[in-house]
Amino acid sequence: MNDSQWHLFNYRDLKQAGFSVYSAASVDLVFTLRGNSLIDVFDINTLIQIAYLDFDTSKSIILGSAFRSPLIGLPFSTLFRKRFETLLLPLKDLRSKHEVGFFVDIDYRNKGKKEVWNLDELMMAIAFETAFEDKTQDFTIKPTGDTAPYYRKKFNAKICRQPRSDLTMTVHLRTVRKTLRHIRMIEKEGKTTFFRVKGVPDLM
Repeated sequence: MNDSQWHLFNYRDLKQAGFSVYSAASVDLVFTLRGNSLIDVFDINTLIQIAYLDFDTSKSIILGSAFRSPLIGLPFSTLFRKRFETLLLPLKDLRSKHEVGFFVDIDYRNKGKKEVWNLDELMMAIAFETAFEDKTQDFTIKPTGDTAPYYRKKFNAKICRQPRSDLTMTVHLRTVRKTLRHIRMIEKEGKTTFFRVKGVPDLM
């Protein structure tokens, strides 16, 4: 494994401080976690929100549609506000433009203009680990549009309910969270502290 191809993400900082800065390629991103259920990602250089992921382990469907009021009003952490409030807040929320519960701006996806790789996988890894620490064993997803093949291929999600109009998928966290293709976990005393994220495309 070539260390220069992998970037480090401080997961424990995210859980404890409510935010974590992640540098990949020429981009500096700040991840926030609100209420253990809303992930927001901002580009520090452009001062815009570029991704979000909404999940709720108390619901039968953990990941589905984008959250609306009052959940989107959950506060950012005090430490995040102290450092970034004048730059990034008030939030111009991407959720108002989308229905899906998981969204990454096209420029920040694999093969996008920003040359950021596997951001989607990192965000899902955060959601998986947060849910697992909350004693969740199976992460349920209601795929929107034609995203079922994406969840099946990237996260080994299994179809657990038909018909297609009511399709639900499940990710078994105990096994899948440690076998993501582009994410490596670093643990200390039985807890995940960092993720190593592959920051380059796969060789064909």
